[in-house]
Amino acid sequence: RNNNVANDKGWWQMNMSAEYWIWLSLVLGTSCDKIGSVLELYGDAKSFYEADDKTKIEACSLSPAQAKRLHTIPRRQIHNIINDCERSGVRIVSIRDDEYPDKLFSIPDPPVVLYIKGKPLSVDGRLSIAVVGPRKISSYGADVAHVISGTLASCGAVIVSGGAIGGDSAAHNGAMESGGYTVGVLGAGVNSGYLKQNEELRERIVQNGCLVSEYPPSQPATRGSFPRRNRIMSGLCDGVVVVEGGIKSGTLITARHAAEQGRDVFVIPGSPSVPQYEGSNRLIVDGAIPLLSVCDIINEYAYTYKDTLHVLESDPGLQSDHGSNNEVNPDNNTKKPKAETEGVEPEPKAALKPPTDLSILSYRAAELYKTVADRLPDGEFSADDAAELTGSDISEIFSAVTELEIAGLAKAGFGGRYKIVK
Repeated sequence: RNNNVANDKGWWQMNMSAEYWIWLSLVLGTSCDKIGSVLELYGDAKSFYEADDKTKIEACSLSPAQAKRLHTIPRRQIHNIINDCERSGVRIVSIRDDEYPDKLFSIPDPPVVLYIKGKPLSVDGRLSIAVVGPRKISSYGADVAHVISGTLASCGAVIVSGGAIGGDSAAHNGAMESGGYTVGVLGAGVNSGYLKQNEELRERIVQNGCLVSEYPPSQPATRGSFPRRNRIMSGLCDGVVVVEGGIKSGTLITARHAAEQGRDVFVIPGSPSVPQYEGSNRLIVDGAIPLLSVCDIINEYAYTYKDTLHVLESDPGLQSDHGSNNEVNPDNNTKKPKAETEGVEPEPKAALKPPTDLSILSYRAAELYKTVADRLPDGEFSADDAAELTGSDISEIFSAVTELEIAGLAKAGFGGRYKIVK
């Protein structure tokens, strides 16, 4: 038997369990649905490797190509992957390691190995939302992705996206500019250099979160790697927000994976006459949740993540308790002494409100918010009022108002009037 292949047992005396897991990931290839059978029958990659070939091929229903790879993975290939990881600070996280997320483990075809660069991958116990949009995203869509991600990140949510140009970049930047944690899930290796123009963004993601891929660090992208990547994006999350997408947009693949995995799918409604909303609007027809305010997401998960999801009130010193009936936020010392509260009806809980951190907004939306707040005491205005106050075109006003509505900083009223939320 060729001593250059990985199952030459004279050489294959592994000291690192990572080597077995890398070997298994290469054997299974893109058919990660077989990993469930491997874990159930053998427990780990080493036991699977040492089992009788005929038995494991039949027990795990390996395809002919997978069965062939049991004997043809070059040992140098695995060593090169490990050396590449060691040189560039990439962690090898197997499906049995503590850092491997429970959320991802629960999908039908979880990756055997994750290659992670940056901070620890931390999505369990925290609200995690994928924000996705096309690469050729509209300026309005980019603003919306930025606002949603920034608002959610400032509330403690993890923002997940694909590290590409367009909608992905807007989502990552919105999260990081709000001081939040973001995860970039790549369709190539984390060191592959794919999309050179986004290299600086990926470097910042490593500093403020992490890059994740199921592909070895230097592996280039292929036509099929991005659709495969999308199942990891949705699998890491509680829900997916589709900002916009045409009928053939890759964002719809992420939404489909999310629905199949039992995740929530939120969609920004768009004009039926605009092609880039044709696919995303169809998702709403098929049962996705129309997203009109970031507060819709916060309210959906506020109780589930009451210990890690915080929502700033208009007074930055106050925080909602996210639906708890009697627990007091330890960071909030506003509880009155018992003598003052006995026999007094409790005050109604404050409604969940978004933060008023205007840094998450585009310049135009922030200018509109500040101008109305400063010059109209009741906060009510029409589009004509706003155009006169700011000197902007009506089209710009409508775009800014929609952005404020998405951020939960303005509400539509009757007769074409709006009211800012202070």
